[in-house]
Amino acid sequence: MYKFGAWFHNQDDLALPEQIKSGHQYGIRSIRSYAIDYAETIATVLRELGMSLYAGMHIDAINLLKDWRLEVRLEELRKNHQLGVPLEAICVGNELREFGDDPDKKCFTARVSCGLANILAAYRRWLDANGYNTPLTYAMEGIVLDSDGSFFEHLRPLIDACDIVSLNLYPMGRSAWHGSGQFEESKAFLRDTKVRRSRLLRFEVQLRGVLESLAEMGKPLILSETGFPSAVSYEKDAHGAIAPISDNESFGAAMEELFDVIEKADADHGHPIKAIYFYEWRDNLHHAKITNIEQSPIHCAFGLCDRFGVPKFGIGGMLSKQRPA
Repeated sequence: MYKFGAWFHNQDDLALPEQIKSGHQYGIRSIRSYAIDYAETIATVLRELGMSLYAGMHIDAINLLKDWRLEVRLEELRKNHQLGVPLEAICVGNELREFGDDPDKKCFTARVSCGLANILAAYRRWLDANGYNTPLTYAMEGIVLDSDGSFFEHLRPLIDACDIVSLNLYPMGRSAWHGSGQFEESKAFLRDTKVRRSRLLRFEVQLRGVLESLAEMGKPLILSETGFPSAVSYEKDAHGAIAPISDNESFGAAMEELFDVIEKADADHGHPIKAIYFYEWRDNLHHAKITNIEQSPIHCAFGLCDRFGVPKFGIGGMLSKQRPA
């Protein structure tokens, strides 16, 4: 039985507690965190609203490859359990890669998989010794899958070490993230029925492949990031930042189609999906990936709401489809 969650960015002047209260009003019941300081900032409002936390613990890939023991942070693990909020899971790392973040070089290798498995095992021992049954997980990305949605064999030690498997999965191909045509790719997905069906079919094949693999391994799934951009073009704001020009009507219709795909796949496999997290609650004009090595300005447009917190479509109706966890 899954619930809906989201990441709420804090890279501008809208206060996190007010954003989270707005999200709760529309049906968001869990918050994704990528670091302990963020989790500590929002813990009070989560307790007030009775919301849960998908807590993230950072892993440095370079240190991990040198010696996984360098990345074991038991005090941080303890702090997450002292927040006083329900924990959906502790996510140990997110989209780690050997050879860096260059889109042409990034690779999830056996060395990364085994290092993470060792850390998860160390954390499991600590949790068990201290009487905690919090699930442990790692947020994977699409590079861990083949074209049919099956996990590469060197993922097995990591999957075995996870209590629940997390996957960041989007109905987007490489050209929708990287290169000069990102906004054109987004416009085609939103407005061209044939393009949208093709991309949603590929997403469905991947998701069903993942669910079939996990059924064999006896593991449930969290969709730890999903969504797609609403932009059909962009403009520069008064400060020179890239601001999306969105087609909100098409965005809402496409989002409903995406969740129809997820709902049917989940039902066909016995409801193994426990939670679904939207990549962004609100458009983020300051996302690091807009200007870093990935050069991906489309990251400005993934919000369910615009940058001011106004919903782009009838979010409440879609989020009402969630089932109690």
